[in-house]
Amino acid sequence: MTGNNYLKLKYRKINALFHTFILILAFVIDLPNSINFLKTPVDVVNYAVSRVFLLIVFYACFFWLAPKYLAKKKIPTYIVLVLVLVNIITITGYCILQLVRTTITEIPIHLIYNLNMHLSGMFAMFGAAVFGTVFRSVTGWYEEMQKKSLLEQEKLRSELLLLKAQVNPHFLFNTLNTIDFLIYSNQSKASESLIKLSSLLRYVIYDTVKDLVSLQQEIEQIETYIDLQRLRYGDIDSIGYEKTGNPSGKMIAPMLFMPFIENAFKHTDEAGIKKGLDIRFLIHENSLEFTCRNYISAKENKLKGGFGLVNIKKRLEMQYPDNHKLAINKDEQIFIVELTINLK
Repeated sequence: MTGNNYLKLKYRKINALFHTFILILAFVIDLPNSINFLKTPVDVVNYAVSRVFLLIVFYACFFWLAPKYLAKKKIPTYIVLVLVLVNIITITGYCILQLVRTTITEIPIHLIYNLNMHLSGMFAMFGAAVFGTVFRSVTGWYEEMQKKSLLEQEKLRSELLLLKAQVNPHFLFNTLNTIDFLIYSNQSKASESLIKLSSLLRYVIYDTVKDLVSLQQEIEQIETYIDLQRLRYGDIDSIGYEKTGNPSGKMIAPMLFMPFIENAFKHTDEAGIKKGLDIRFLIHENSLEFTCRNYISAKENKLKGGFGLVNIKKRLEMQYPDNHKLAINKDEQIFIVELTINLK
């Protein structure tokens, strides 16, 4: 289940519980004071019917008057309509209660209605109107928070997809340059590199769109990429790679490490490769330490870094807020990336 669907389902459940609570409250809020007067079936029916009128006023304010007038700062109109509603429901309710009593007991209708009775009925209806307005204000605020949360989730997801779309073509562009070099220098190695690239393409196209992938799979594709670069440089030993710990059963956001490794190869030259390029993974039970170290070519040292590192920083901030530590150190010759991620 996606984050948005989870929030929507959670909101529907809370909404259902809220209205169930209101229905129960309407029937029990005055029950302790009325229990001594509920001596006959007619009294019980009248009590239940009177609760219906309270609910009518409550929901008229909840669904109509509060959101349409009060929320739009039309306060005088809201007050007038509440007064009209309360008076109409009070009088109508009295008449219907008398009709129900007559229907059950077959005693002729005998209307006795005075100002005190009207004010007493109005007091109860005003209470329902106040409750409806207050609850609408609270639930309206909650709905706005839910909408903002859903919009933030959608915005976050869109930004992540956009950032991945920026990272992936950059990665493919660099890899295709490597293959182009191999086609002219060594066709057998070019064929081997194409096989490795096909694995990377499947991963990039089908797996990096997911929020999480297995750490084992992510590292395997990084190893494939490193092997591809080793082919280009003649399988020299100066390209160091080390993995310590067991990645099985752990999940990670895809394509977090590849931009750092790409830049390590991109911003060096053959002389820098021969000096040493080291990539290391240290896997703990609940965390992962990644280190990438490379020498910078004199030409690249004068240039600004590409957008890959900027994007990866944004992704880390969005996907691992307060759960990662990134340190990038650079001097005239060496570029070092140290990234620690809390996997829990």
